[in-house]
Amino acid sequence: MASRPGYALRRRIVLAGVVGTLALTGVGVLVAGVLVAAEAEDHFDTICRLMGALMAERVEEPLSSGDRATVVRLAALSVGRGGAVAVAVIDRDHRTIAAEPAGTPTAPAIATWPADEDLRPRFTVAGVPVEARFQVVRRGGDVVGGVWLAVDRRPVEQTRSRFRLVALVTGAVVLGLAWLLSLLAAGRLVRPLEQLADTVAAIGRGEQGARQPVQGPEEIRRLARRVNRMAEQLEAGAAEQARAAAEFDRQLHDRTRQIEQANRLLRDIANRDPLTQLLNRLGLEMEMEKYLSLCRRSGQPLAVIMMDLDSFKAYNDTHGHAAGDTALVSVAAALRARARASDVVARLGGDEFCIVIPFTRPERAVTAAEGFVSAVVDATLDLPRLASGAQLGASGGVACFPEDGDEGVELLARADAALYRAKAAGRGRVFRTAPQQPGQQG
Repeated sequence: MASRPGYALRRRIVLAGVVGTLALTGVGVLVAGVLVAAEAEDHFDTICRLMGALMAERVEEPLSSGDRATVVRLAALSVGRGGAVAVAVIDRDHRTIAAEPAGTPTAPAIATWPADEDLRPRFTVAGVPVEARFQVVRRGGDVVGGVWLAVDRRPVEQTRSRFRLVALVTGAVVLGLAWLLSLLAAGRLVRPLEQLADTVAAIGRGEQGARQPVQGPEEIRRLARRVNRMAEQLEAGAAEQARAAAEFDRQLHDRTRQIEQANRLLRDIANRDPLTQLLNRLGLEMEMEKYLSLCRRSGQPLAVIMMDLDSFKAYNDTHGHAAGDTALVSVAAALRARARASDVVARLGGDEFCIVIPFTRPERAVTAAEGFVSAVVDATLDLPRLASGAQLGASGGVACFPEDGDEGVELLARADAALYRAKAAGRGRVFRTAPQQPGQQG
């Protein structure tokens, strides 16, 4: 009968420990589940945006020129890459001109131009759950068509399933440990050992050197030896805990550094053109904004050079796209070699390049652009000639900060306009945009 109150107290302590641990574990799993799901969706959204932008860039030229065969071929090549399950391409007249695989689109949502371009329909293709994104294709500011890209959502669902399994196993382990630890703690708390109260209190106050004299009846001596061993274990455990804490801090520092390196690598991949390894449009915009902010604060000038290759389409038609890619790589290497360490060189798409040269005044900007044009000519000397016998060259357009605009978009647009003037004037020319007059809008 004397053991019943102790048993009831032990049961209440175990129940409280298990319930408290279960509640904390449940909250932790719920928060982690939300974070994992959000991260998976963010990663999926990033993949969809990058794939949509890449597909739009690929079909921009054939859509503009009405080359339906090339559009169909590009759509077929895109299926199966990077998780793309289905592709539908719509021309500027809102007619579907390519759909891959055969029979796509299987859902009415991607059969036509959407009323809401942010619409993200979900359906299945051949039993595969997908989410479709629509990407408007523009060329020179004009809408030339659009692309529906349906991307496999199974990786997102697999991430969630794996997390649920890990959470279930972790919860079971934590629950078992909580039960075991609560049971041990309850056993220690409920033993009526008044003779050992002072020693236990001293140990509880952190006096790890406190020991209970081993004397009295055998039961008390046995308990005393146990309390002394507990004190010794606590002392050793504190030292081990300190070592474990130091090791954990070291591992946490290493893991944080690895994650930061991985994030830097992912950002670099997302901001680079895969063919030339130059910055792409997204990378250019980020670097330009950084330099513009610096120039605004310091009052330093900046120049933007837009360039494209003369007769590059004819070169591709004559020698094929593989030769065109080789030419683009050679041109990119020449521009990178010509640029200063502080200059930003990017490929915007097709044969269009952009160079941002900070701390350069307008009178030097055109000279710098002509130097880049000369570098392109030198880089293409050994390449096959055009059908006319001429070699590839380049034309350029220049816009300067702050004379020609204060924002990156404005400077790019004005440099692009100057490039069109240079192209109209003939091969190998460089024009600077006309400076804005006071009060003139960019």
